[in-house]
Amino acid sequence: MPLQDTVAAALPSWATLMAALILMASVLAYVVRLNLRLRHSKRVLEGEIAERRRAEERLADNEQRLRQIIASEPECVKLQTLDGILLEMNPAGLRLVEAGQPEEIVGTSVYRVIAPEFRAAYQALSEKVFQGESGILEFQIISLKGRRRWMETHAVPLTDARGQVVALLGITRDITARKRAEDEVRLHYRELAHAARVNTMGEMASGLAHELNQPLAAIANYSRGCLRRLRAGKDSADELARAFEQVCSQADRAGDIIRSLRRFVRKDEAPPRPVDLADVLREALLIAEPEASQHQVRIATEVVAGMAPVPGDAIQIEQVILNLARNAVEAMDEVDAGRRLLRIRVFPDANGVATVEVGDSGPGLPGDMLNPIFEPFFTTKANGMGMGLAICRSIVEAHGGTLGVRPNETGPGLVFRFNLPGMEETFDHE
Repeated sequence: MPLQDTVAAALPSWATLMAALILMASVLAYVVRLNLRLRHSKRVLEGEIAERRRAEERLADNEQRLRQIIASEPECVKLQTLDGILLEMNPAGLRLVEAGQPEEIVGTSVYRVIAPEFRAAYQALSEKVFQGESGILEFQIISLKGRRRWMETHAVPLTDARGQVVALLGITRDITARKRAEDEVRLHYRELAHAARVNTMGEMASGLAHELNQPLAAIANYSRGCLRRLRAGKDSADELARAFEQVCSQADRAGDIIRSLRRFVRKDEAPPRPVDLADVLREALLIAEPEASQHQVRIATEVVAGMAPVPGDAIQIEQVILNLARNAVEAMDEVDAGRRLLRIRVFPDANGVATVEVGDSGPGLPGDMLNPIFEPFFTTKANGMGMGLAICRSIVEAHGGTLGVRPNETGPGLVFRFNLPGMEETFDHE
């Protein structure tokens, strides 16, 4: 075969071979690039896996540290569901409820240990927290061993990544010692208030004796007159009856004063009950009027009709009014007798809260002395102990109110003002 024919016959085979080589080169290049990408992806994936592993380790470390912190926390830390099932509780919490092992309380209802009278308030707090709010509550528990303790819990919502509340996180502390101390302080102030009432009666003895002397003298005079008329046989039965009515009236007056004094100096504490401030003011004036009369002080009262009663101890409220009235009377010794006016008002303020104002027309006090006068042992009197106004403020605050003082806006003197929340306001704070 001629050479050119042989070459011509071999050309397609070479072309095919070259095409195959080119294709193989392309495939090889693609495989190399793919291998490089896979290696890069592997390195990235390995890095991500390593970073995730490190993040998990950090998270585990953080969780471990958090658990150690919670475990060593001296206050009770707990997680619970809306219906009160305890999910977790740290060792301090277990000690508070006197549980030997977590299984004794975790997984059960918190209402097992909450005193019955506080369960409704605790449930209201739980509902508030699961609505996304925080709250504080003081309540009593009965431990698994039957011991009662006062607790204060701060509850906040625990949320997931979507912001949904999944549990109540509560930090609870034992405040039994604090409550006991508060009770001791209240008892101390009750004793002090009683001593102040007895001391007040001692200071007012001469005025009260004079006040009692008047109806007793009138009774004696009317009785002697009736005896003379009976013996003379001159008066009719109607005239004698009118004279005896006067005797009865004077006897009632003396009896009212004595009953008011006996009630005022009693020591036992009355439970809170609805108090009519108009009645309290009337009783206070039975005791205050004799001293005011001796000091030539006129008394003007203003009581808004139809005021709702306030909850509290009538004797303690009367003590506040009487003490403020006596202070006002004594403060006016320095002014002319014709200008001595004690003004007492009982009215609802702009918010409807029962308010009592006791004002005088005395010389008043400098502005820098208005706040210190409520501090224990601060006094402007030569022979005063400085406890009267401190006791008054403690009584008012124990009733949920406030006591303050300001200069008289219509003339000389001071105006003491205290308010007492009504039935609904008081119950809202319980």
